[in-house]
Amino acid sequence: MACSVLTGALAGLLSALLGAVLLRSIVDPAILVMLFVGSCGMGAASGAALARVMERRMAATLHGRITAAMREVEQRTQNQLNKTERVAQLGSATHDLSTGCLSWSAEFHAILGMVPGQCQPSEALFLDAIHSADRERVADALHLAASQGLRIEEDFRVIRPDGQVRSLHGWAEGELAADGSLLRFDATIQDITERKRLEDELDSLIRELWRSNEELEEFAYVASHDLRQPLRVVGSYVVLLEEELQGNIQDDAADYMAFVRDGVRRMDCLITDLLTYSRVGRTTADLPVSLEGAILASLGDLQIEIEESAARIVLPDRLPMVMGDESELERLFLNLVGNAIKYRHAQQPPEIVIGCEDAGEEWLITVSDNGIGIPDRHADRVFGIFQRLHARDEYEGTGVGLAICKKIVERHGGYIRVEPDRAAGTTIALTWPKMRTTSDDG
Repeated sequence: MACSVLTGALAGLLSALLGAVLLRSIVDPAILVMLFVGSCGMGAASGAALARVMERRMAATLHGRITAAMREVEQRTQNQLNKTERVAQLGSATHDLSTGCLSWSAEFHAILGMVPGQCQPSEALFLDAIHSADRERVADALHLAASQGLRIEEDFRVIRPDGQVRSLHGWAEGELAADGSLLRFDATIQDITERKRLEDELDSLIRELWRSNEELEEFAYVASHDLRQPLRVVGSYVVLLEEELQGNIQDDAADYMAFVRDGVRRMDCLITDLLTYSRVGRTTADLPVSLEGAILASLGDLQIEIEESAARIVLPDRLPMVMGDESELERLFLNLVGNAIKYRHAQQPPEIVIGCEDAGEEWLITVSDNGIGIPDRHADRVFGIFQRLHARDEYEGTGVGLAICKKIVERHGGYIRVEPDRAAGTTIALTWPKMRTTSDDG
């Protein structure tokens, strides 16, 4: 009976002691001992000693379990960090000046082509791995970060033990104490070799594209300029022949000469438009331009066409200043308004409305007319060079005008399109970036 009571009491005491270790502020082991002593008749001193022994053992057991659990969590965290660093090709290094501990992560070793445990991490070992052409610059950057507590970034190359050269991007930052001494230094490196290779290939392609475009524009400019001289000669000799043979030219011969004159004229217009197209973007710098001034200048050049067609043109009350090339802006509206006048209904005077709306960081400019319109299926095609939708005997033109407009607008950072689903006529919409002001830069 006594053993049964003792066994039950000990079980109750162990359970109480476990709660006492975890919740010392709630359960006092002395109270449990008093209960135990009261139930078993054990002396108070013996009961207290037993409680202390049990508490120490239980505390030691719990401490061991907590320590093991913390180590397991720490190991799992480190493994996850190592996996993340491998995926991102990102290595980290830490130098704690208070303990003198300098550690490199596994990926830091791997990026440098080293194996953890086979080398002693140090600043000298790291600098030795850096390409000689970059070493002094990186050393200066590390010294700056450590002495001033700054965060620095550098791109540099390293040479691995196997001789392979890798491109890296590095970050470093020092943590200073109140007296300015260095407490901790953290560094991170990332392998960007593949990214640098792709960037170099892209830069090479861009340079080649620019070179090809410049050569093409130069060729178009020279060819257009040089081709006009022979045309002038042909046109001049046709006029001389007509004057020389005046009154003696048969009907067929007169028709032939008319064809030659018309061919020379059309070829001259084509070459002129091609020359204009090649000149777009050759300006050295854009300047503030009055949009209203550019439109009015283009309308002045179209004055004869406007009067002959009895065109009515409506402008907004106010138009903004924009950045651009004045001659290109004038050419833009000369082509847009000229097309609106040209492609009109035979028995209906053209009505042209120019609009301008604030569209946030850009201006939305529209040119609308009541003409014959552009089918939606040709909305993109009309901006191609030498693209015509009508026969030459229906409407004159070279098919270059809207291509010039597109090149001008895109050079200035905008876009141009034919607005779809218009019941009658055509609306050409284009965007033009707003001028940046001092407040915008701030």
